[in-house]
Amino acid sequence: MVLSSTLGEAPWERTTVVDKPTTEVVADLRATEGGDILVLSSASVIKALLAADEVDRLALTIFPVFLGGGPRLFDDGLPSGQWALASQAAGERGTLALVYDRVR
Repeated sequence: MVLSSTLGEAPWERTTVVDKPTTEVVADLRATEGGDILVLSSASVIKALLAADEVDRLALTIFPVFLGGGPRLFDDGLPSGQWALASQAAGERGTLALVYDRVR
């Protein structure tokens, strides 16, 4: 599924384009049977879900590259609420894989 207000159809196989608010799409998905909802590389979708307190787990990979610009996922640090570090791993070239679980 791709959330987009500009695409009319998806150029990828087995993909549905949805033009609805993020939180509404998540509510629809939660109402169906299925597994976890995973969001990959979409700061705008993740920000909307964080603002609505709809995120249970954050899996972040930090790369030690300084680019000097670009959009920030967390404008003022981690989202409000409590988060617990569930796992961490360091890669060979200084990358960090961090997983945080929302404490409810």
